[in-house]
Amino acid sequence: MPFSANCPSCGAPVVFKSSASFHGVCEFCRSTLVRHGGDLENLGRMADLLEDASPLRLGSEGRHRGVHFAVVGRIQLRYEAGIWNEWYLLFDDQRGGWLSDAGGEYLISFLTPPGAPLPEFAALMPNDELKLAGRDFIVTNREEALCISGEGELPFAFGAGYPAQLVDLRASDGAEAGFASIDYSETPPLVFIGESLPFAAFKFANLRDEHGGSKPAGVVKALQCPVCGGAIGLHDKAVQSVACPSCLTVLDAANQSLSILQKAVAATRIEPVIPLGSVGHFLGKDWTVIGFQQRVIRAEGVDYPWQEFLLHHAQEGFRWLVEASGHWSWVTPVAKPPRYQVGFPSVIHNVVEFRRYSAGTAVTRYVIGEFTWKVKVGETWEIIDFVAPPQMLSREASHNELSWSLGDYLPQDEVMAAFKLKTPLPEPVGIAMNQPNPRAEGHRRVFSMFWKFLGLAVVAQALWFFVLGGRTLVDQRLVFSPGKDEPVTTQTFRLDKPARNLVLRHDTDLDNNWLGLGLTLIEKTSGRAWTAQSEIAYWHGSDGGESWSEGDRARELVFRDLPAGTYYFVIDPEISAEKPVSVADRIKVVRDQAAWSNFFLLLVFLAGLPMFSRYRVSAFETERWKDADFLSSGGDFGADDSDGDSGGDSGGDD
Repeated sequence: MPFSANCPSCGAPVVFKSSASFHGVCEFCRSTLVRHGGDLENLGRMADLLEDASPLRLGSEGRHRGVHFAVVGRIQLRYEAGIWNEWYLLFDDQRGGWLSDAGGEYLISFLTPPGAPLPEFAALMPNDELKLAGRDFIVTNREEALCISGEGELPFAFGAGYPAQLVDLRASDGAEAGFASIDYSETPPLVFIGESLPFAAFKFANLRDEHGGSKPAGVVKALQCPVCGGAIGLHDKAVQSVACPSCLTVLDAANQSLSILQKAVAATRIEPVIPLGSVGHFLGKDWTVIGFQQRVIRAEGVDYPWQEFLLHHAQEGFRWLVEASGHWSWVTPVAKPPRYQVGFPSVIHNVVEFRRYSAGTAVTRYVIGEFTWKVKVGETWEIIDFVAPPQMLSREASHNELSWSLGDYLPQDEVMAAFKLKTPLPEPVGIAMNQPNPRAEGHRRVFSMFWKFLGLAVVAQALWFFVLGGRTLVDQRLVFSPGKDEPVTTQTFRLDKPARNLVLRHDTDLDNNWLGLGLTLIEKTSGRAWTAQSEIAYWHGSDGGESWSEGDRARELVFRDLPAGTYYFVIDPEISAEKPVSVADRIKVVRDQAAWSNFFLLLVFLAGLPMFSRYRVSAFETERWKDADFLSSGGDFGADDSDGDSGGDSGGDD
């Protein structure tokens, strides 16, 4: 039930909507108040909130999984990379929840029993796995934050300046982008479990911009650089720092004073190929380029630079457009990180296997524009890239933080069309690690045609073998006796039309003997003759208790391209003098027998096309992987990969 009392400092009414709320801040005098039964105790004045352009406010409403909630409180925290808000939600079923809007991402969570003892804060490192409330999570961030202010009603006592050791985790199981947070400022630590959802999923109402309280997110705020006076624009509440495009000074964007984070570093000025402020049309929406940085990895004394463009959309948040050697990728943060064991050659994401390609220490060389963290020249991250073209999965780690992102390859002409660029972009050089194999589609077509032609060949061979071909014209039994030199004449047979082939088959009862045959095929009407010689031999026995055999009792002869007519065979036999015994021979004459040799030759010819196409595809992949520093079998190509990985893993992967 709601509780109402007057502020002991200014007398203004203070309403606690939830019976679980015992702490609040008077919205008129900013006094910190604690409930004691029906009385309010004043603990002193709460520090003012830092100005931001968050669309949320006290009194904002929304829905989560069909249940309505209202925003009744907020605490504002500062950490090394900037500030973020934690909004306290009161649901219609009297549950309390928390909504974080850090970095343009919206994370909702609820106080949940951990289900098991928790490790110490100092013992947790990025990439560590932890089971909370029966679910598997991966540590992605650990921060020692500071509560700097608050407002509204809250379920616990707090004051500006209290430290909070926080660990963020992402679910590695289930389909949804699960999220968890452990708050070590309490004893025992508090565990909050929930999920990451897009802004639109909450169906918010009564937002701040609807009441004219501030400029809505996505509207540019114009400011001046305190160093050179140059114009600076801020596009979103999540922007934590801005690098002046005029003097390159890095400034803190937490408030309008734009305090200096890093003085300009002497560097060769880089003009981005896509200027800041350019608007590109991707995925059906307009994205504005608000930040640009150049990063580099050094390997064996050689620098490998690439450029990253930070894109902003008022509702969708932030994306990256990355260019390396003229190749482009559209990069999206991964809300559900994959499980990865350090040193393994691959990682699974969305049931796709990504093979490790390279690793190293990325150093920021140049920055201009706006960023969602306190960027600085010289900052380093340990990066491991995995590829499954046309996608690339990148893991970036520091001592306290771990993040994953997914890059989709973009053809250069799509980038030019999206920004309507008139000046051509630099031509791509070499093969990008996630560049689609241009020969793969042709290979798929060749393979598809191969299977179609193979099917036709099999059907044609089967039709010829079982239906159209192989008609027997003569089936006659002959006996060849020793001492009889007279030739033997077979039955006559008729070819009503020309025959592609005519097969004469012998099936004898030879036993450790041989039979020589002189064959003459005669066309009865014209007297035209075709002659051939054949020998049949079959030997068998045993040697040392093992049986052996040599030769065959059967033999075939083929006569090709015979015209129509009436035919017969004249056979002149010769029996071995060493074993002068009679030999029985069953003769068959078959016309247009299916020729398996031609069928197999056709298969060889057909298989040659996909094999050559496969070779071309493999040659492209060989060219791609020759620049990788990590073998798919799990071995390193060079020491730079090992050094880079060990540096990133000092954050806790080991």
